Amino acid sequence: MSALRWAAALGNADWHLAAPLLAALATAWHTDIGTVTTGLAAYSLGQGLALPLWGWLADRYGPGRSLRTGLLVAAAASVGSALCPGPAWWIVLRTAAGAGFATVTPSVSLYYESLRPAQTRQRAFATLTTVTAASAIASPVLADTVLRCGSWRPAFAVIAVLTAVTVCRIQAARPGPAPPRRDRAPDEVPGPATGRPVAAYATVLGLGAAEGAVMLGLPALLAPALATTGGQASTSAVLVSYALGVLSSTFVLRRHARVWGPRKLLATGGSTGVAGALLAALVPGTAVLMVCAALLGTAWSYLHTTLQTWLPRLLPAPARARAASLFSASAILASSATVAMTTSLLEDGRHATVFAAGGVLCAALTCWTLYVARRWR
Repeated sequence: MSALRWAAALGNADWHLAAPLLAALATAWHTDIGTVTTGLAAYSLGQGLALPLWGWLADRYGPGRSLRTGLLVAAAASVGSALCPGPAWWIVLRTAAGAGFATVTPSVSLYYESLRPAQTRQRAFATLTTVTAASAIASPVLADTVLRCGSWRPAFAVIAVLTAVTVCRIQAARPGPAPPRRDRAPDEVPGPATGRPVAAYATVLGLGAAEGAVMLGLPALLAPALATTGGQASTSAVLVSYALGVLSSTFVLRRHARVWGPRKLLATGGSTGVAGALLAALVPGTAVLMVCAALLGTAWSYLHTTLQTWLPRLLPAPARARAASLFSASAILASSATVAMTTSLLEDGRHATVFAAGGVLCAALTCWTLYVARRWR
């Protein structure tokens, strides 16, 4: 299990590592920030498009083979990123890295699928979230360290080496998935779409898109909101505040998951997200956005881990890695679209509109998750 957490942490670290290095990349290649920033969008695009493929491979050939193959692709792309000669190659290699690390979501989900009861499964996902939040905090530290040494290239070399080591650890351990169960597990209660594959897939995709727009989109808008109001110096701090919110709340979540049902966990996460978004809309300012970031981090911990635990079970066992991958792909693509559509509103000074709409959408997402989870226990 530790190798799985390493894989998730490295994928998250690779994503967060690029942003602090953009200025150095632009200077090294004598280009503008906008050109190298395209690499961030390319990473998300590669990840979103590759997720369904890795989900199918994990269901078909097992999570071990899928995870090892994807991490090898990611390690090769990280080596290429460390040696990259210019922005065109940078965009291609970042797309490949995102596609490679996309294997983590469906593979880990399928490994954790064998855990019983559901509370144990959710605590495992909470631990995974803690690890990824810690990697998000460590990534800027690594970026700053290598820049002080005079080059951005060692940062990606570190990711490549650690990813290769993780592949070796997985190869040595060779964990395998539990055999698919045709009968219902003791903690498995059918959701409203169970038995209707089209409705189940629609529910997974719809909830993924809604969660991505709110739970990923709003945190991504915090830094632009600060930048457009003269708080450029605090943009890194607000990202750290979000990661700390995720990190601290998952410790509490592991205790709550022992005694609370999924509906209470979803309601807690959703109401926290609504509070954070509305606070940012009604009381603008740098300090308030820091609090908003922490609240959104808490909302992510409670809501996302609960959906990770239960949502794939709307589909039969042979398709659950696909369910996890489609849920994540839908979230990533919806989040990218949300940020693209609302950044111009922030530049026009319409912060209250953006975050008030986010609060309303978060309330709607919470109600939808509670409806879907009405028979989960």
